[in-house]
Amino acid sequence: MKKVLMIVLCLVLAVGLVACSNNAPTPSESPDTQAPETQAPAVEESPAQEEEAPAGEKPLVGISVPQAPTGWVAAVQWAAEQTAERLNLNYKLLAAENEGDQANDIDDLIQMGCKIIVLFPHNDTLAPSAQKIMDAGITLINFDRTLGDVVPDYYVAGDNRQMGVLGAEYIGEKLGGKGKVVIANIPAYGEIFTQRVNGFKDTIAEKFPDIEIVGPADGYAAQNGSPEEGLRIMTDALTANPVIDGIYSTDDELSIGLIKAIEEQGRMGEIKVITGGGGSQAYFKVMDQYPEMYISSQTYDPYMMITAVEIAAGLLEGKTYEARTIIPPKNLDRTNYQAWLDENNITPDAPY
Repeated sequence: MKKVLMIVLCLVLAVGLVACSNNAPTPSESPDTQAPETQAPAVEESPAQEEEAPAGEKPLVGISVPQAPTGWVAAVQWAAEQTAERLNLNYKLLAAENEGDQANDIDDLIQMGCKIIVLFPHNDTLAPSAQKIMDAGITLINFDRTLGDVVPDYYVAGDNRQMGVLGAEYIGEKLGGKGKVVIANIPAYGEIFTQRVNGFKDTIAEKFPDIEIVGPADGYAAQNGSPEEGLRIMTDALTANPVIDGIYSTDDELSIGLIKAIEEQGRMGEIKVITGGGGSQAYFKVMDQYPEMYISSQTYDPYMMITAVEIAAGLLEGKTYEARTIIPPKNLDRTNYQAWLDENNITPDAPY
């Protein structure tokens, strides 16, 4: 009997153990065995890990220029980019097709938090935008073209009046001090082109009184510096003036169109001398094509943009500079333009 009771008791205990094992919580479910949730200790993010303005990041330099596929303006843009790269600047360059786009670009550069902005304005209608730069506490380095009454922190430019003086002296010499001359200008490009014309007219009046300026006193006005505009205004000038001995032009690319008009009108050989301005590579190539005409360019090199960008870099290092850097122009013709060919040579000793 005792054996029977012992067997029954063992069976009951075995069933109980099985039941208990089926209902026991798994380690992950058990309050006693569940691993407590752990959080990584709060790590303070260092400035170097921040996406915006990390510690040690260089201040941003903005560069705003007109957009141009070729010519002097394109060389300026190229020089700005290459110099910024050479100096390892943290920079943003924006190129605008017109004044409105450039005003928007300037707003963008201000919003980006630029420390310095190098501005090559389309013309003096960008004066309000330039004032915005200065009002925002950003250092303004203005390049080449003037900004009306706005006085930038720094100004890098060529001597535009002296360009007109050199043009007058070149024409006066080649004409032997007498003859009839027309002026071709681009008023839309602002005060610096007016300075060129005034330098020319004043020098003619002072040194070559027997040279007569015919046509509009301030010149035949082109809308822009394209060869097409040069062709248009020179066609008008040739129609209105049966005798023209020389042409004072304020722009190289414009002069390419002027020469084309002379050729199309069959007056090549009659007009003895023409000037330009800006040092255009395309214009240099024209010089040897028309040996019957003296062709010159009064220019300062687009590489003077190197100076503007170098000033920006120096200011970031605490260096000081004169407020105005004015670079004298040179007179180039078929006797010496070769030294200015191939503008893909960006060195601090560029020929200006």
